[in-house]
Amino acid sequence: MNREALRAETLDILQEIVPDLEPERLDSKASFRDQFEIDSIDYLNFVLTLEKKLGITIPEVDYPRLSSLDGCLAYLEAKTGG
Repeated sequence: MNREALRAETLDILQEIVPDLEPERLDSKASFRDQFEIDSIDYLNFVLTLEKKLGITIPEVDYPRLSSLDGCLAYLEAKTGG
């Protein structure tokens, strides 16, 4: 997947967890938790949904790398060969 496809998929998944998400107002460098005040269960659901939709495995040790949009995209590009 290329970066734009990964971005779109990531934002779709985030919108499932944060229905009032406004993608144009998202700070790509800031933590999702800080921006949306999601709890640990929401964050876990986000990671698990990424795994399912992208057909990848994300080790728990890598979860912090997915905490912002920029970090998430960099990680997913490397993981999917994008």
